[in-house]
Amino acid sequence: MITRFLIMLFVATVALPASGSGGFDAKGYRLPPYRSPTPEAVEGAVTLNTKALKTILSTEPGVVLIDVYNVGYANGGFLQDTPHWTLPGATWLPNTGNTPLEHRWRDYLDRHLQRLTEDNKDRALVFFCRADCWLSWNVAKRTAADGYTSVYWYRNGVDGWREGGGKVEAARPEPLL
Repeated sequence: MITRFLIMLFVATVALPASGSGGFDAKGYRLPPYRSPTPEAVEGAVTLNTKALKTILSTEPGVVLIDVYNVGYANGGFLQDTPHWTLPGATWLPNTGNTPLEHRWRDYLDRHLQRLTEDNKDRALVFFCRADCWLSWNVAKRTAADGYTSVYWYRNGVDGWREGGGKVEAARPEPLL
């Protein structure tokens, strides 16, 4: 019994980073750099692999796919000069995985989540970006902390989707509003 407890304690310690320690803010959100190996789990969300994501997409109606990969923003517009490839049907909400999260991006995320879920915090939300990218980890954690109850993190993002034979499509960021 003690051995099982110690193993569970070790797994919990490895899977989730300590708040306020190297690379994380006091609330446990990842600070830059965002491209580095990610943990297996995020607090408040279910981690998906490609097979699980395909299953959810084919069995659960109304799943909302949200790509959070960053893009530059200046002078009131997104600085997108090359196509951004994402999962078919995904909504692109860039710059919402940063820490600290600027007020304008927090409002942007909140407004679009409200719209995409039709004010239903039980609606299934799948967050992703790229493999080894903490941006979607941050947004999944943030969204779960905001009371959304069906939060998923697609850990391998667009890279994993392509490796699994999934098609991609060009996307434009949602307007700042």
